[in-house]
Amino acid sequence: MTQIGDDEFTQQREPVSGTAIKNAWVQTTEDLSALEQQRQENGWDTVAIPALQTAAVSRDAGKKHDDRYGLFFVIADNHADSFTNAFERGEFPRYEAYRNEVDGAVFLVVELLDPESETAILLAGQYERRHVPGMVAAATEDGELYTHVRTLDKTVLGSFKHDEYAPLVP
Repeated sequence: MTQIGDDEFTQQREPVSGTAIKNAWVQTTEDLSALEQQRQENGWDTVAIPALQTAAVSRDAGKKHDDRYGLFFVIADNHADSFTNAFERGEFPRYEAYRNEVDGAVFLVVELLDPESETAILLAGQYERRHVPGMVAAATEDGELYTHVRTLDKTVLGSFKHDEYAPLVP
């Protein structure tokens, strides 16, 4: 707890950036697990991956990302094979997004869905809201937004195109 002031009117305040952020990430990973379980109960093959890092990348920042823009989910190497196997099974024309905002951070679970093969790739991540305007400007200009999945060494494992991208951003 942080104390503000030094007299009888001192207020006790929980720091937002610490506990609230941690709690939001815990809730996001619990949502990831619950969504995965629902899909599995309905007969879908699923891969659920919490990202190590997630970023909203604008066209200008995309120069560092091989001119790609959109949402980047960086996953651990130990998830790369399961992601790649699922990605190669389908086209993933549908997606669902579940998000929450806490203290300037956007917490997100994205379900990338291929109904034909009944394969779902679920990604959980957190990105900074302040980077959204540049990304949305590029998406508005092109009429589409992308979700990219890559490893720490910047190997892009797969990309998904979204014509409707409003659910992904605040």
